[in-house]
Amino acid sequence: MRTEIIQVPPKGTYKWQLFSQWTDEFRQTQADHVSYIALHLAGVLDPCRAKLHKLMQHHMQQLRTASKRQAVRHERAIERLQNTMTGAAISYEQNFQLH
Repeated sequence: MRTEIIQVPPKGTYKWQLFSQWTDEFRQTQADHVSYIALHLAGVLDPCRAKLHKLMQHHMQQLRTASKRQAVRHERAIERLQNTMTGAAISYEQNFQLH
């Protein structure tokens, strides 16, 4: 099997910006895909999904009624939940269903 090495365009050019955007998107997609497979094979995707949705609903509800200082805390909690392995897997699953 012969593989070709991808040449990175010169930094600062338009092609470099496109390449950088594509590689970032590829990394995110691969991470979501691996997370989804790992959780699915472990048989814990459904319980994780239920817990994630419950926690997200809780923080969203608290965010609506929170003061400005507390709202920042709930926004950080939501962001952390979305960045977990479960959040990544569910994001991958939702994007897969859209296609």
